[in-house]
Amino acid sequence: MKLFQLLFCSFWVGLPLMVLYAIASAVATFIENDYGTPAARAMVYDTWWFDALHAYLLIVLIGTLIVSKAWQRRKYASILFHASLVMIILGAGVTRFYGFEGLMHIREGESSSMITSNESSINITATAPDGTIESKFITSPLSAFSSYQLKKTIDIFGKPLKLESLEIYKKNLDKNNNTSFLVLQASYDGKEHIYNITGGPGIESGDVIANFDGVKIAINWGVRKVPLPFSIKLDHFDLQRYPGSMSPSSYASDVEVLDADGKVIKPYRIYMNHVLDYDGYRFFQSSYDTDEKGTILSVNKDPGKYPTYIGYTMLILGAIWLLFAKEGRFNKLARFLRSQKIAGMLFAIALGSSGLHSAYGAPSTQEKIDTHGPASTQTLPQGSSPHIENEVFSNSQEAIIQRLENLKNNSKDHTKKFARLQLQDFGGRIKPVDTMAMDIIHKITKEDGFKGLSNDQVFLGMMLYPNDWRDIKMIYTSTPKLREILGVGKDQKRVAFSDVFGPDGYKLQNYVEEANRKKPNERGTFDKDVLNVDERLNLAFMVFSGQILRIFPDEHTHTWLSPIDALQNSTPLRAKEIQGILSDIFKGFDRGIEHNQWQQADSALNQLADYQKLYGKDLYLPKSKVDSEILLNHINFFDKLTLPYILLGVVLFIVVLISILRDKAINAWIGKGLYALIVLCVLAHTIGLGLRWYVSGHSPWSNAYESMLYIAWAAGIAGTIFFRKSYLALCAASFLAGIALFVAHIGFMDPQIGNLVPVLKSYWLNIHVSVITASYGFLGLCFIIGIITLLMFLFRSPACPNIDHTILSLHAINEASMILGLLMLTAGNFLGGVWANESWGRYWGWDPKETWALISIGVYAVILHLRFLGFAFMPYIFASASIVGFYSILMTYFGVNYYLSGMHSYAAGDPLPIPVFLYYFVALSVILIALGGIKRKLVMPKL
Repeated sequence: MKLFQLLFCSFWVGLPLMVLYAIASAVATFIENDYGTPAARAMVYDTWWFDALHAYLLIVLIGTLIVSKAWQRRKYASILFHASLVMIILGAGVTRFYGFEGLMHIREGESSSMITSNESSINITATAPDGTIESKFITSPLSAFSSYQLKKTIDIFGKPLKLESLEIYKKNLDKNNNTSFLVLQASYDGKEHIYNITGGPGIESGDVIANFDGVKIAINWGVRKVPLPFSIKLDHFDLQRYPGSMSPSSYASDVEVLDADGKVIKPYRIYMNHVLDYDGYRFFQSSYDTDEKGTILSVNKDPGKYPTYIGYTMLILGAIWLLFAKEGRFNKLARFLRSQKIAGMLFAIALGSSGLHSAYGAPSTQEKIDTHGPASTQTLPQGSSPHIENEVFSNSQEAIIQRLENLKNNSKDHTKKFARLQLQDFGGRIKPVDTMAMDIIHKITKEDGFKGLSNDQVFLGMMLYPNDWRDIKMIYTSTPKLREILGVGKDQKRVAFSDVFGPDGYKLQNYVEEANRKKPNERGTFDKDVLNVDERLNLAFMVFSGQILRIFPDEHTHTWLSPIDALQNSTPLRAKEIQGILSDIFKGFDRGIEHNQWQQADSALNQLADYQKLYGKDLYLPKSKVDSEILLNHINFFDKLTLPYILLGVVLFIVVLISILRDKAINAWIGKGLYALIVLCVLAHTIGLGLRWYVSGHSPWSNAYESMLYIAWAAGIAGTIFFRKSYLALCAASFLAGIALFVAHIGFMDPQIGNLVPVLKSYWLNIHVSVITASYGFLGLCFIIGIITLLMFLFRSPACPNIDHTILSLHAINEASMILGLLMLTAGNFLGGVWANESWGRYWGWDPKETWALISIGVYAVILHLRFLGFAFMPYIFASASIVGFYSILMTYFGVNYYLSGMHSYAAGDPLPIPVFLYYFVALSVILIALGGIKRKLVMPKL
């Protein structure tokens, strides 16, 4: 009985199993990165032993819950929370074994009732001498990366067909090419035949046919066709492109669901976040044909959805209940902290608010502007410039440089007036030109300002003198391969607009089309750089041509028009008025820049503002909002808060350390003064977040930069409100906030405000991202507190007994913060699954990002349950584990994005080398843990 309890009802088995599960999942993500998704599935995710590991974990979880007799101790919140995990695992099992995924390809005007399954199958079609046909298939995990061997017998025309795989190997080492060779031995009706088949996972393989005494048996290996009881007809595929370019901005499929007789059951439009549900199947937009006359829909059928959703609901309710349960661990820690004269934590922390905003670095220092060369070749197409009259400018190198110098020296004050002008972006948001200029120039150059010119000056100059700016090297690139294609130096980070056009036209056209046809998770580093550069080129063209300047409201709609569109779509009288305003603006600014005479430009701006107020009054922004947005653009809250946060955290730690070693209380004025300064930083941070939310019109946490700002804010709030009586926790929170802001501004995160991409235009974004990102703030706080705790161990001495009290208090804060962080991480991760399922029909796909989030959940769950193993010196063990555990968060947040997926890597999708400082960082962590272990003998009182 004891052996049974040890194997199936014990933490001594359950926690190692969780560690094993985390290791297996982590290894799978690296296999996927190096060898592709089929390899990861064949070697880990789809193996019998990984399924068995899930089952064993489920049994141990149930057994441990029963043996612990939680219901007798009235641990109802804990029972609900852990029971939710049981339900989620069961739902995942149903999906694993009974779910279905595939693709449906339809051409315009045609219908289809066949799905191409994602599963790899051996497909058999037998034809008898009399023409009778019999089809069978064998679902098989055959893979060049798996040791699995096929040995199956099936019935064909009443006789056994025996199949045995003899050999299988991959055609090449390209991880994106799954084509493999299979040598298959077939025995039928006393005869044998060797099939040499080319196929593999996701491959539409051709038939290999053999004749067995008149019975022809065709076999292929790859995808299989699955019929549906209804059909989907594609009426129209709608691909929308960015103005003035060939790049897709969105695409959708107008379809009809047809019954078996061809009768229309329902029409529907499928696009991102708008999924078609019918008869248990879900259809969502995946890709399209190169000629834009066909669509590719992803399809799934998941009977495990509802038990999984029930599990998610139980999990959320259980997590909230755990925080409020009187005899729960969280409340016990709070009571212990109160007994230690440290403020108890407010339970409402779990419901904390959110918001963040980005700002930009200081303007570039004045530099010489390098041009591509003589500007006498290739001008923009006739009519593409916003000039109303054909102004003639000298294109000599000297004239170009002189115009740029005049722009820099004469226009500073008056471009600020131009920057207050309102326009409508392509997402429909009204904003000042200042914001558009900041966004566009930062997107094109990856800098704030360019070569000593402000964003507004560059923006204005590109419209006034497009043939000058087309030869200036300002368009940022990130891969040497793309630069080589464009014919510039591999180390030259920026190229000119004219560099991408040659005698045969646009040099990147084929590369752009190829990258767009790929699914996002199949795009390599080069593909991403091609698409990013293509976007920057499109933006530059729209500025050169004036298409970006949508400043003329249409009084009959909520659409604002560019100068050319306004002239083409207005009455002759209105067109004459618009032409006069435009002529005055561009002539006035040209005269102001060349001769420093600004009367005409100022008057024209006032005329245009009056025009906007008259015809666009429903959308015209009040002065207060324009002022707020421009203030946000230029005050640069977050970059300026980085150093104060870090310095205050370091200074406060030094003050606390000195007070502990001297066994004296911190001077009240010093302590309160430092606290007040940190509060001021958090207050400024909060104001910045509020401004960003106000001007963007949506909760601002849609990208990596914004989430780092939110993590910093969550850490600041945790320190100043919930741990305000613990100076060590406060300094840890301040330091973490500063480090988070520092990481946000070191250059690889894009800080610009932008509209959400289609998949992010969902209320699930607010729920999922805010919860999961805030958890990083609390777990990061655990990391810092763990470091401080180990430092305290180094200073332990019989002469300073108050150090031990400090360590115990830090341990309680650390554990409470980790409970909050883990609950939020778990809830946020599974809420992301709901978002994915409601947006694109799949709540779990072993994507590396979601897999590493699951690994992090497992890591912190193990850490929080270590106390059940009976270790004597938990403060030391817990502090060490909180440091080690945070590396899983770093891998989830940075490693997956910038290494596993190769987001910022160079050739062939290989990741960047791991920074040298990270090795030192790990080494220092190991040294600190080892040194802290020397004086580790401190026991946490039983709570």
